[in-house]
Amino acid sequence: MAQRPTPDPDGPAPDWRAALAALPDRDDAPPPGTSRRRWRRTRRRAARRDRAAAVTAVRHRPMHPAAVLLVLVLILGLGAVARCGGKQTTVDDRPPVAASSPAAAPAPPAPPPSVPPDTGPDDVAVAWVRAYLTRDPLADGTHRASVRRAAPWATEDLTGNLTELVPPGWGRQISRGEATRAGTVAARPAGPDLPLDNAAQVWRTVAATLTVTGYETTQRTDTLHVEITRTTAGWRVSRVLGV
Repeated sequence: MAQRPTPDPDGPAPDWRAALAALPDRDDAPPPGTSRRRWRRTRRRAARRDRAAAVTAVRHRPMHPAAVLLVLVLILGLGAVARCGGKQTTVDDRPPVAASSPAAAPAPPAPPPSVPPDTGPDDVAVAWVRAYLTRDPLADGTHRASVRRAAPWATEDLTGNLTELVPPGWGRQISRGEATRAGTVAARPAGPDLPLDNAAQVWRTVAATLTVTGYETTQRTDTLHVEITRTTAGWRVSRVLGV
């Protein structure tokens, strides 16, 4: 068997592929008295040893000073990049989302009007009927809204009773989307069928012209008979007939 070549430590670094190619060829024929299978197995082991020796020689070859300098330059360059600008920033190319303004708070309800204590019973009856018969199911949502608007001119008992009582025609207003607004409202003394006036109570017949808007705009007149009672706060509507 031919002797393996010994690499020169002072020469250039050999390429392991070239070292393998430089290995001497072997005779394909086995020695006399040796089977061909055993001969091939022996040749494979020798080839593996030769390749391992060649690779080991290349790996243990001292690095050239120029190669060492190149590695140091690469290490320093990578460190500088990491310190100065190595951090990757993600650019968001999505369109900016407009800042949503907070929802406007609903306007507080207007305070109830103040009724002067010297307001006469006729004026109280007119103001109460105007507020009570002005209704809009879409805006009010419930018949109680008009009762609350008329509350400053009524006693607490009457307001509580009307809050629980659904007025006639309210269901029609809802189904037809009708809104009523009182225009001309006039009060006159009640007829002989109602009690006479006295210092504590009076009855008035109040007629209100209503403008009805819905499928069509029409007008009608509603008439209510109201009792006005003198209280510590002044005259207030205490009873109603016709609702």
